[in-house]
Formats: sequence, C-alpha cells, structure tokens
Amino acid sequence: MAIDEDAKYKLQEFVDRMSGYKARHTELITVYVPAGMDLNLITRQLESEKSTAANIKSTSTRKNVQIALDSLIRICKTEKTPKNGVAMFSGNVSKNEGNDEFITEFFEPPEESSVRLYRCDQIFVMDPLLDMLEIKEVYGLLVIERKEATIGMLVGKKIKILKHIDSFVPGKVRAGGQCLSPDTLIMKENGELIEIKDSHNPLLVLSENFNSETTEKTPVISKWENDKELFKIETCYPKFEIKASNDHTFFVRSENGIEEKTLDEISEGDYLLMPEKIDLDLTLQKIDFSPVIKQKFNMKEIDIPEYLNEDLSKLFGYYLGDGSYEIDRITFFEQREEVAEKYKSLIENIFKIKSDLRFRKSRNYFQIRLYSRIISQLFKKYFNHDQKTLNQSIPSLILKSPDNVLASFISGFFDAEGYVSGGRIAFGINNEKLTKQFQFALLRLGIISSINKYDNRRNPYSDNMRYTLSIDDLESIKKFKEKVGFYSLEKQDKIKKLLENRSNRNKVRQVVVNGREVSKIIRNSGLNTRQFGCPSFFVNERQLSKELFKKNILDKIKDEDLKKRLEMFYLSNLIAVKISKIDSIGVKKTVDIETKNHNFLANGLIVHNSAQRYHRITEGLAKEFYRKIAELFKKEFFHMKELNGILVGGPGPTKEDFLKEGNLVTALMDKVLAVKDIGYADPHGIELLVECSQDVLEKQEIYREKNLMEKFFNMLGKEKDKTAYKKDEVEKALNFGAVEMLLLSRKLKKEDIQKYEKMSEATSAKVELISVETEEGQQFWNLGGVGAILRFKI
Repeated sequence: MAIDEDAKYKLQEFVDRMSGYKARHTELITVYVPAGMDLNLITRQLESEKSTAANIKSTSTRKNVQIALDSLIRICKTEKTPKNGVAMFSGNVSKNEGNDEFITEFFEPPEESSVRLYRCDQIFVMDPLLDMLEIKEVYGLLVIERKEATIGMLVGKKIKILKHIDSFVPGKVRAGGQCLSPDTLIMKENGELIEIKDSHNPLLVLSENFNSETTEKTPVISKWENDKELFKIETCYPKFEIKASNDHTFFVRSENGIEEKTLDEISEGDYLLMPEKIDLDLTLQKIDFSPVIKQKFNMKEIDIPEYLNEDLSKLFGYYLGDGSYEIDRITFFEQREEVAEKYKSLIENIFKIKSDLRFRKSRNYFQIRLYSRIISQLFKKYFNHDQKTLNQSIPSLILKSPDNVLASFISGFFDAEGYVSGGRIAFGINNEKLTKQFQFALLRLGIISSINKYDNRRNPYSDNMRYTLSIDDLESIKKFKEKVGFYSLEKQDKIKKLLENRSNRNKVRQVVVNGREVSKIIRNSGLNTRQFGCPSFFVNERQLSKELFKKNILDKIKDEDLKKRLEMFYLSNLIAVKISKIDSIGVKKTVDIETKNHNFLANGLIVHNSAQRYHRITEGLAKEFYRKIAELFKKEFFHMKELNGILVGGPGPTKEDFLKEGNLVTALMDKVLAVKDIGYADPHGIELLVECSQDVLEKQEIYREKNLMEKFFNMLGKEKDKTAYKKDEVEKALNFGAVEMLLLSRKLKKEDIQKYEKMSEATSAKVELISVETEEGQQFWNLGGVGAILRFKI
C-alpha cells in the first residue's frame, strides 16, 4: 500500500540524512529486522558479531565497531520489534580522524518490511528504505481453488501475502464420503438380490419414483470403496437393519414432509421410508441345465421342465429348508405325514419318476428320497452344498422369476422351516444373508416382515447367531395366506384362527404423512379434527396404520374432494418406519454407489443417492466459500484508491467459477486484468501468478502512461491555462500550490527529479514518472520532460 505524504516526507528526510554519513573505515553498522521477528534473535547475532570484531587488526576500527555493536545490543534488549519491522544504524560518523561522533538510530519504516540484513561498511545501507520511496503500482492478487485461497498484494516489485484461507470444501472427485456396509443388499431390475460390494457399472437397480410412488429401475453411474466409521440403524414396526456412515443420506419423514438428511442429522424416533410393495414385470426363466451322463445304460427317463414353474420352484424352496444332497439322490425330511405325501406327489408330478417315502421311527420324521443322479446334478447346479446351512442363498433363477413363482418358492421354504405361533408367521435359521434376502423378496408380494436376532446360547449344538423372520401385521398375514400358504393343515388352521382373532391395530404399514399435515388439510376444508377421535395423531405424538387411517378418518369423511385428497396417503406405496436404535460399530470397509434416479433400495429401505446430494452440498459449500473470499477481497481493496488492477489465478475452472459465482462487487470486477492458470492456491501460487503476469503488468504501465500523456496533451491544446510544461512555468505553479499532478520524464537527472518531488510534497501534488518507451513519452521528453496538470489557473 502506498505511503501517505507525511510519512513519505519523514522517510525521505531520514534517508537523506543517513545517506550523508560516510566513515573513514568499515565501521558503520546497519541492521534490518523484518516484521514479526524477535529482537532476542538479533541480540544473539550481534553478540556473535562482537566476538568476531575482536579480530579486527586496526585498534580504532575495532573499538568503533565494538562500541556500535554494544549500542545496538542495548537497544535490542530494551525494545520490541515494531509492527512494520525496524532499521537500526550505529557508528562513528565523525569526519575527522581521532574524533568520536557516535550516532545510533532505531527507525520504524512506514510500511511493513520483510528485509533481514546485517552489514558493516563505510556507509549505512539505505536501499530497503529507498525502495519504499519509489512510486509504486498496487495490484490485488488472488489465487483460488475449491479447498483453499490466498489473497495478496503487489506493491511495486514487492509481494505481500494478506490472507490464506482453507475452505474445507470436499473435492469434486467423488472419493466416497457417504457409504454403506459392503453386505448391504440391493435389488437388480431383474429381481436378483446382490450385496452392494458386488455392484458395478453398468448395472440396473431398483429405486423409488416419488412422483408415481412406484419402484422403477435406474442405472448405476459409479461406485467407490472406503474405510469409514459405520453406524447400525435398527427400525421397529417393521424391524429392518442397515449399516451406514455418519454422512450417508436417507429420506426422512418429518414435519416438513419428506426431507433428505444425513445420518448425523437423524435421531432415534425419526422415520425412514420404505416401499410397501415392490413391483416387477418378470417372465418365466428357462432352466439352463445339461446333465453330465457317462453312460445311458439302465438310466431312468427324467422329465426336467423347460422353464421354472410354480411346482419346481416350490420344491426348490422346500429343498432349501429341509433337503439334502448326495451324488445319486436327493432327500427331504418332514415331521407331518400329509406334507410328506404332498411333496412326494409333487416330485413325481414334476419329474415323472417314482420317489420313496418312509417314516424313520428312531428320528421321528418322514423321509422322502428321490434316486436320480441327473436330478441331483440339477439341485447341485442351483444350490450351494458347502456348509449349506450358513452359506446358502436364494438362487438367482428364483429371484428373476415372476412373483407367483417366487411365492411358490417361499411357500416351499416355509413348509420346511416356518411356523405359526404367538400371533405371527415366522421361521428361524442361522443364515443372516438368507434371512435378509427373504425379507427383501417378500416385499414383491406386499408382505412386510421383521428380523430379530438371538445369541442362541441355550442351544448346546450351535453357538451361531439365530435370525428369526416374522410376519405379524394383519395385511401381511392375509397376503401370506393368499399368495404363499402352507401344505400343513395344522398351520393352515392356525393362520385362519390368527386372522379371525387379529384386530386392525398394529404399528406396521403406518401412513407416510405426518398428522399435522392431515390436520391442516382437514381444517382448511372447514372440518374440525375432534370428530375423528385421534388427537395424538394430529399433533404428531403417535402414528396411524393405514387401516386405522381408513377407519378413523377416511370412512368418516363425506366430502368427496377431501376424501380423494386424503386417499392419496392411504393408497401411497410409501410407508414410514420408525428408528429404534443407532449404534456405532467401528471403522469398517464401506461401499457406495451413485444412481441416475438419485436413490436406490438398500436392505428394503429407500436411501438417497449420496453422490448427488454430496455434489449439491459441496457445490453449495463452494459457493459459500466464493462469497467469503469475495467479501475478504472487498474488505482489502474496495477503498484502496491506488489500486491499479487485479490478477486472478488458480488450477482448473475454479477461478472462473469464483468470478461467476463469488459475488465480487462490480467496481472490483472491472479491475480484473487477467485470469491465469496456476497450479497452486497457496502463497507460492501468488508468486507464480505475478511471474506469469509480467506481460499484463508491463502493458498496464504502458497503457497508464499513454492515458496520462493523452490527457496532458489534450488539456495542453484545449485547456492550456490548466497546464504547464516548461521548467519555469512548472516551478512557478509549484510555488503557488497550483499543481495537481506533476509529470516528470525518467530521462531527467536524478537530482532534478528529487528536487521536483520535494517541491511537490509541500503542496501534496501527485508525481508521475513518464518513460520514453512510448511515442507519447518520447514526445513529452522532447517538450522538456517536465509538465503539470493544474488545480486552478494562475
């Protein structure tokens, strides 16, 4: 920043006085201390120099140097470094040999100094102070990228760093900040269930269309992996589970409707979203099976269906629950005779081959055996037989089949493993992945289930965790009876009694809308909410299931328009599911994907497409950072009259984004001279910006000089009485205090320039030095090299 006239005058006077001293020998000491440096460091340096001075051969010179050093050391011990640094001078300045005239000066420069210097010479070193007296051009400097920015200033040839700011804005490269557990299940568009770690691009997965409130396919755009702290989220009514990082985004039902929130913004008691039913339009799957036959002699004829139908799918499900594989036979185990009989009949109907049914009295169960190496190969193709209990999963052939075929498979599995007890339909196994696959797949049938875990410590034969899937809401039990069912007469009877005795009250299938919103709609229609008998719902103290919403509210409304509007909530495919628990499970491997629709189904819940929100959040943070930098830049330069221009640099498109989005005030935008590609946004980047902008700076100086000369010559022709151009005219105008701007050619003698500058200081006239590198500058020199623009006529 330019020095004010008073400070400049005092500096000039000090420099002139100190420049007039010259010693007879090398004994004048100059010390420059930069701003911010502790004088204790300088003290130690001077004491070291004093020890060195003891080696000076000349007695008088040695004495004078040591006295000068002692004087400076005393000052350093009693003073502190001023704000702008300090220039210290000491020595014997007597012109007569043998006489002593010691001076010591402690001078704070008028602008911040970065010079550190120690010199013992015949003269005092004044160059750093003389540099401050030069008329300097001032330029604002800015280098910026998304993660940091540096603001600086170019004063003459000196670069000054004003501020360095970190943004904390994540980079544009999506490195996977928001993640899920690798074993999170996602559903492909063909019904297959895969763990998210096995996803890839290209891949189509299921997402939720919030406009039509239906599930639809969406492509995976990208995938990334990371190590993050994971949190396990458990819901209740129904009980689902998902593991996510703290910054993963979910759709949350709030008082403002459906909102996007990261996990760290979510609390226990909040409501996530899930689809009530997943709709897929799938076709029958062809059975791609070719048996390995070594010899056809005495081989039974086997009828393998061409497509997976309901019967074979049911047998597959039954096998997954209670089947056993051997090379030449498949065995099923069953406690109920009527069920064993039905599966024996089913086997024979499918394969057109006899099977064997017998009761194992010692084991108290029935055994169905099917002797066929070809059929054994068929089951081996679609089922994993290595540690079958823990590692088995639903075959993709089943999941890619239509809903009726899937329902038959589930029916077969429940015949083997399912039971009806305690007001619910359930099964319990040791395979977590398989249990979660069934929970996800059941949503295709509109059946909602919960999973509970048990440590199984009471079982003397296994220490594996036990997973129980249960179906206990009325609508899901109805759908199970209608679409799935049991072969067992006993279980059929239990379901019948369960439906007869079950009320409509349940906490599953809760309407997605919040009660306050419903209350607002009803009141705006002119009705009072008291008549509906659910005050807690209308103030969001409790939720309503869809059935109670229909019974308590919809069925009591006579206004058809209002009824149709509220029916939208009842018919919605979205339901709210309450969070019961959020616990940290430590740092784990994580995976996440980005989809085109900005969401996907994960473990049956609807989760946000993290990268899309992440991108939006980071863009918002970037814009906020730009505004902050613009404000800081305005604070530094808006009122700076001597600002000649602004240089902006940085890597990539960030600098252009800043100028577009940063809200830099027009007055400063108009001063932007150049935008340069610079690889850094730190203080080193400021240096590079100045280095690569020399062409611009040189042009600016030339343009400024040309403009000044053009103004002077125009006034010389049109307003001659407001100008002066001969030495005597200019000196007369200076003596009258009439000079507003003094123009001096750089070709003038140095002493002449100094004389005119000193004369101009008395009346605060601005001084401009004009080069002869331009045609106008040369013309000015030819006129005498001295001119002035006047404040008033003389």
